[in-house]
Amino acid sequence: MGLLDLLFGKKPAAAKAAGKRASQAQFAAPHSTLGPAGSPHSVRKDLLRLVLRETLHRNGIPGAWLSADLLRTTTTRREEGIHVRFLVREWEPRLMLHGVAFEKECLQRLLLLDPLAGNWLMGFSWQFVLRDASACPPMPHAGSWTAAPPSDPQPRPVPVPQQSGDVIEGPVFIPQAQDDVRGDLERLLALRDEDMKRHDGRRDMYAPTRPATLA
Repeated sequence: MGLLDLLFGKKPAAAKAAGKRASQAQFAAPHSTLGPAGSPHSVRKDLLRLVLRETLHRNGIPGAWLSADLLRTTTTRREEGIHVRFLVREWEPRLMLHGVAFEKECLQRLLLLDPLAGNWLMGFSWQFVLRDASACPPMPHAGSWTAAPPSDPQPRPVPVPQQSGDVIEGPVFIPQAQDDVRGDLERLLALRDEDMKRHDGRRDMYAPTRPATLA
């Protein structure tokens, strides 16, 4: 910088360029603080939140039981992707039992909204962040992991409830000994003979009257 430049207030080219950059940064700062609200990454995260909420609602799972962290990652092609980490907040064994089916349903719903989601979704993982872990069972015996599952017990016959005395059921045939059968037959024959005699006596009472003959 020369002496004349100092006297007449002139600035060198380097100083003018630095001042111009500072001015541009000052005016651009408010725009940068807003963040990329409409960026593809932000839209993808919104889609994943919607998918998780709909999957929980349609399967009847309380929203307080399960949430998710959406982690920014990169694909093999150096593109931005998202990894979904499910956070289990309440101990419920059925969440783990149906965890694979839950992941499949989330992926299906996501592909309906964005058919290209397979290019940027990097996968799922699970993490336990339980509020109370006291209800969780301990580790089982080491041999139980490879042991054969227990066989199903044999079904027990269902007991038949006792019917009350005023219920009429069908005929029941009880096998009897030969002597008992012969005795029952003789009693039936005796009853028949007695009934026939009784009817013969009644038949004589109601026979038509006949005039008596003179001796």
